[in-house]
Amino acid sequence: MDNIQQVDFFDGLQAGPKHALMYFNAAGISIQLGAYWDKEATVLFFPYKQCNIQETGNKLIVFLNKNATNYISFSADANFAIDLKQKINHKDQSFAATLLSMNVFSLFILVVILLAGVYWGISTIVPWAGLKLIKPSTETELGEKMYQSMMQGETIDHQRTKLLQEFAKSMNLSNTYPIKLTVVKNREVNAYAIPGGNIVVYSGILKAMKSPDELAALLGHETAHINDRHSLRSILRSAATGLIVSVVLNDISGIFSIVVENAEGLRTMHFSRGIEKSADEEGMKLLIKNNIHPLAMKKLMQRLKENSPEIPEVLSFMQSHPATDERIKHATEFAVPYKNSSFAPNPVLDSIWSALK
Repeated sequence: MDNIQQVDFFDGLQAGPKHALMYFNAAGISIQLGAYWDKEATVLFFPYKQCNIQETGNKLIVFLNKNATNYISFSADANFAIDLKQKINHKDQSFAATLLSMNVFSLFILVVILLAGVYWGISTIVPWAGLKLIKPSTETELGEKMYQSMMQGETIDHQRTKLLQEFAKSMNLSNTYPIKLTVVKNREVNAYAIPGGNIVVYSGILKAMKSPDELAALLGHETAHINDRHSLRSILRSAATGLIVSVVLNDISGIFSIVVENAEGLRTMHFSRGIEKSADEEGMKLLIKNNIHPLAMKKLMQRLKENSPEIPEVLSFMQSHPATDERIKHATEFAVPYKNSSFAPNPVLDSIWSALK
């Protein structure tokens, strides 16, 4: 075996040293008593993490354990001394020692990264787990509580609500959720979906539209958010930290209250481009299913884009559902296969639309 060195070994029991042989590698120091190395004899092993080195005069002392009861001594001029010193001095530090050795800026960056990682983990895992655990029936119950909370202080147009509900019933929108429509008296050009089936439509957006097909496109888009659980996922993400605490405490009522409190954000919720594109596409599929040309989605977005600048003082539907040129282009491309298709007028929807206007 190469790199075997003679050292003085102190076992902490006797005052004087014992002759010993030392061998060290990347893992630690091996000690065997005697004048020559015997592969069959006992070998004492000491990992570097519990070793410390001290230089006294021309001697190097290596304490082999934390209690400093066992140590070896050899000349500081020995050929192997520098190599052994480097291995001991570069041993793995504890996490706490590493943190203490960092400067303030590096420590701040590390804390930011750790917090960002924790936030990302929570905001990703909670929505995923929530969508797996919350059944549609529970989601509908939860959504109804959100709806009741959000309607406080709102002025509901009951006559138009009844007509809009009839309009929705004349379409096949969802086989999973009971789609319920509410018209709120408000000049805002806005509409939003609540998890479980409720869709709130402001009177301002009804005024902006010019055809029943545009209204059908609006309902298709918002229903897609419900069917694909976009709203629920966003609420779970925004309420993630509080939900974890309630789950740990097994506080079911707390879970419901946290979700309901975060429902207010639905009025101005910003979905990602991908989610909005998906809702547009699923909405157009619903239009086709109801014998309505999918270009109605393009007409809706163009109409809203035209009307938004005319109402600068209100929160535009286009702000929370941005009708970018990209989305309009996507709707146009989606409808290409249906360019020469015939879609018969729907007298029921036309009649209800006339009453709504």
